[in-house]
Amino acid sequence: MNLSVIIIASMPTKGMKSIGNVGLLPITKKQLILEKHIENIYATFPTAEIVIVGGFENKRMQRALKKHKNIKYVHHDIENYSNETQSFYEGLVKCKNTKCIIFNANCVANKVFWSKIKYRTKKSIAIINNNKKFNSNIGATLTGEKINYIFYGLPNKITNIYLLQQKHIEYFLKNYSEFWMSKYLFETMNILSKYEPLFYQEINNNVFTINSMKDYNKITKKEAHV
Repeated sequence: MNLSVIIIASMPTKGMKSIGNVGLLPITKKQLILEKHIENIYATFPTAEIVIVGGFENKRMQRALKKHKNIKYVHHDIENYSNETQSFYEGLVKCKNTKCIIFNANCVANKVFWSKIKYRTKKSIAIINNNKKFNSNIGATLTGEKINYIFYGLPNKITNIYLLQQKHIEYFLKNYSEFWMSKYLFETMNILSKYEPLFYQEINNNVFTINSMKDYNKITKKEAHV
């Protein structure tokens, strides 16, 4: 299968820096959040190439991922201008495939969620989740089947999980510069959607975004089913 998955685990979550890298927090007694991502992705995409991008707490992450021999790990130094898009770029240049899923490690999805992504589609998509239990400050306006604009406070809640096809990937790599480095992932998707349409898929399923310790404590309960 021609699919790469980039997990951005490089930036400290605002207000949680003293707690440590979110991806390295335990989600069960035996697994870290990053390990749960790996397990759930391989359950649906067993031959996928997984690339994890680190930066914050790099040495701890290297130790945690040492036993996962099939995982590619890259990191970059965190600068004042660093953001998700810089991490996306660092991961993408290590990918060998022309179809790529990108998401931030603080967005935890279960196996059922991944099984619903139409990874064989020829379209680039953003995942919308209007489930009442899904907590997201980022939403999107839509025009027909296309994403019109992604920003804070808009309807149609965005999971911040994206599937990009070859045209978008090539355009991003060709045009990447310092201008992109400080951008959030959704800001980059707005730019890419102006080049080629970005469509959407709605998956109303258990997805949890960790932006605080309250969020973290909620997903570690048994009823989270991650």
